[in-house]
Amino acid sequence: MTQKTQEIIGEVLSEQKNNLFLWAPFCFTVGIAVYFGLKVEPSFWVGGRLTLTFFVTVLGLIRRQDDNALKKLGFLLSIGGLLMAAGFSIAQIRTNLVHTPMLVKKMSPVGLTGTIESIEPLSEKDGSRVILKHLNIERLKQGETPRKIRLKIRKDDGLKTGQHIRVLAGLNPAGSPVAPNAFDFQRMAYFDGIGAVGFSYNQPEILEQDHNQRRNKASWLSTIRSNIAERITTRTESPQQAIIIALMTGQRGAIDNQDWDALRQSGLAHLLAISGLHVGMVAGVLFFFSRLFMAFFPALALHHPIKKYAAIIALIGALFYTLVVGATIPTQRALMMTGLVMIAIIFDRSPFSLRLVALAAMVVLFFSPESLTSVSFQMSFAAVVSLIYFYNLIRPYWSAARRQAGFLRKFLLYFAGISLTTIIAGTATGLFSLYHFQNYAAYGLLSNIVAVPLMGAAIMPLIVLSYVLMPLGLEAFPLSFVEWGVGWVLATAHWTANLEGAVWHIPAWPQWIFILMVCCAWFWIVWKGRLKLIILPVFIILVGLTSIYKQANILISSKVDLIAIDNKSGSLWLSTGRKDRYTADQWMRLNGQAGQKKLTWPKEGTVDGFPLTCGQYGCRGDIEGHKISIAFNNKAWKEDCNWADIVISKEPVPYKACKAKTVIDFFDVWREGNHAIWLAPNKVKVKTVEEQRGLRPWTQTAANRKFSKKN
Repeated sequence: MTQKTQEIIGEVLSEQKNNLFLWAPFCFTVGIAVYFGLKVEPSFWVGGRLTLTFFVTVLGLIRRQDDNALKKLGFLLSIGGLLMAAGFSIAQIRTNLVHTPMLVKKMSPVGLTGTIESIEPLSEKDGSRVILKHLNIERLKQGETPRKIRLKIRKDDGLKTGQHIRVLAGLNPAGSPVAPNAFDFQRMAYFDGIGAVGFSYNQPEILEQDHNQRRNKASWLSTIRSNIAERITTRTESPQQAIIIALMTGQRGAIDNQDWDALRQSGLAHLLAISGLHVGMVAGVLFFFSRLFMAFFPALALHHPIKKYAAIIALIGALFYTLVVGATIPTQRALMMTGLVMIAIIFDRSPFSLRLVALAAMVVLFFSPESLTSVSFQMSFAAVVSLIYFYNLIRPYWSAARRQAGFLRKFLLYFAGISLTTIIAGTATGLFSLYHFQNYAAYGLLSNIVAVPLMGAAIMPLIVLSYVLMPLGLEAFPLSFVEWGVGWVLATAHWTANLEGAVWHIPAWPQWIFILMVCCAWFWIVWKGRLKLIILPVFIILVGLTSIYKQANILISSKVDLIAIDNKSGSLWLSTGRKDRYTADQWMRLNGQAGQKKLTWPKEGTVDGFPLTCGQYGCRGDIEGHKISIAFNNKAWKEDCNWADIVISKEPVPYKACKAKTVIDFFDVWREGNHAIWLAPNKVKVKTVEEQRGLRPWTQTAANRKFSKKN
C-alpha cells in the first residue's frame, strides 16, 4: 500500500477519534442481530470461541501498537469484531438462560393449578388477564410445562396476586407470525417466560396463598399496584380512569378500544407506553422540586451540593415508579438511561451526550439482548439519539437566542422547543412506525404540541404528588386535576384522529431495506467528514425502493382457513370475513389497508376487481399469466391438477398425485406455517413463516419439532 493511501487512512482515523466509542453499540448490535437472524440454533460454544479468538487477536495487536495507520485500522477492526462476537455470545447465553418450554399444540379443556404472578384488569365485563407461574398442567410432563402462562379470566372475583388457584382452561401455543417477516409473538413470549396463552372456562378455585409469594417483592409490588388502581377507581370516572390507572400502575388492559385507536391515530399512543418519557418526567419533577425545596434553606444550599442530592432523590423516585408500573423491559431500559443521566449529574458530567446514550444501549443490550428486536427499544433510542444530535448542532444558536431573553421570547422559545422536539422525535420514530406498523400519524405534531406540555407540566407532577399523598388518604385533590388533564389529552386525541387524512397507511417493505436505512442514519450521525454525504443518495434510493416493492399476490393462513388474493389495484380480497379475523386484520395492515372495508370472495361467479371465478368446490382464474386453482375439497383439486399451474387445497393432496408445478395443501401449511406467494410472468416465489424463522428455541411448533426429530 502506498504512503499516500496510509496518510489518507490516518487522517480519516484521526477525524473519527472522538466518536470511536459510538461505534461500540453498533458493533455489539450487529453481533446480536446476526444471532437472531440465524435459521438454526448454533452450537453453544460458537459465540464463546469467536469472542476468545478476537480477544486474543486484540491482545496481540495491543503489544505491537505504533503509529502505522494500517495497524491502527487493523486494531480497530479487531475490536469491532470482538464486540460483534461478544454481542452474538451474549444473545446466545441469554437464550439458554431463559429456557422457556413452549406449548406445541392446543389443549382444551385442561385442568391446571398455578400461582398468580400478576393481574391486569381489562375493559368492563371482560374480566382480567393474569400471568400464572409454578404450574401443574394435566397431560404435560414437568419438562414440557411452561414456566408461565397468560390466561384471560372473565369471572375474576376475589383474585389477588400470590394466590394459588385451580382452573379449567383452554391453552394455545403462542401465535406465530401471520406472514413471513411479520411480528413474531412467539419470540417475545419466549423471552418473557410465557409458554402458552389461553382462557378460563370457569371461576378459578382459590386453593391457598403461596407463602413464598407473600415474602416476594413481586407480590408486595402487585399488592401496591392493586391498591393504587382501587384508589383511582373510587376517585375518578371513566374514560379517564383507565388512562390514569395505566399511567400510575402500567396496566393498560382497561382502556377502551376507541380511545386506543384515537391515541394511535393522533400520534399520542407513546404517552401510554410507559417508557423513557414517563420515567424521565418523574425523575425531572422530583429533581426540580426537591432542589427547589432545598434551596429555601440557605445553610443547606450554600454548604451542600443540593443538585447532587436532588439527583439521588430523583433516581430513587424513578426506581420506585419503575417498580410500581411493572418493571417491563422498556421501563427497565428507561430507568437505566435515566439513572445514567442522574449519575452524570452527580459526577458533574454532561447528561446529554451521545456517549451516554451509547453506554445506556450497551448496558440494556448486555442484560436483555432480545430487546433489540422490540419496537420500543428501537423507537426510544432513535428519538433520544436524534434529539441529542440535533440540539448539539443548534446549541450555540439556541443559547444565543435565550441569552438576555425576556418573558415573551422565553415563552416563544419554549413553544418552539416543544415543536422542534416533536418534529425531530416524530421524524426519527416515523421510520420505525412505518416499518413496524405501516402507518404514520400525519397530525402528530399538532396533537403533541397540546398533549406533551400538558403531560409534562401538569399530569405527571400531579401523579407524583398523588403517590406521595396516597398513604395519607389525600390523593383525591391531585387526582381530580389529573382527571381533568387526561380528559383534555383524550379530547385532543379524538379531535385529531377525526381530521381528514389523520393517518397515512403504506404497504410493508422488506427487512433489509429497513436495516440499511437505520445503518445510513447511524452513519450520518456518527461519522465525521465529507464521506457522510454519500449517505444521502443511498437513503433516497432506499426510500424509492420502498415505494416500488411488490406485495405478495397470495397469502395463506394456518389450516388454509383464510386465503387472501391481491388484485392488480393493490386491494386484498379475503376468502372469508368470519374466520381468523386477527390474521385478516394484520394482512390488511401489512398491505396498507388498515381500517378499510374488507373485500370478500363471491360464493358464485366473479365480481369486479376480483381475479378469480368461484363455484361450489373452489375458485380458479389467471393471475400474472399463472393458472390458479383454490380447491375447497378433494373433487376440486383432482379436476384442476391437470389444468392449473398452482393448486392451493384445503384438503391434503397425496404426494405426486397432482401435476401442477406448485401445490400447497393442508400439510404444507401445518409444517411451514403461513405462506406468501409472489407471482410474475414465468416466475413463482413462495415464502413461508417457518422457512424464514428457521428452527429456534421459540419456534418449537408441533410440526417443526416432529420434523427436527426426523432429521
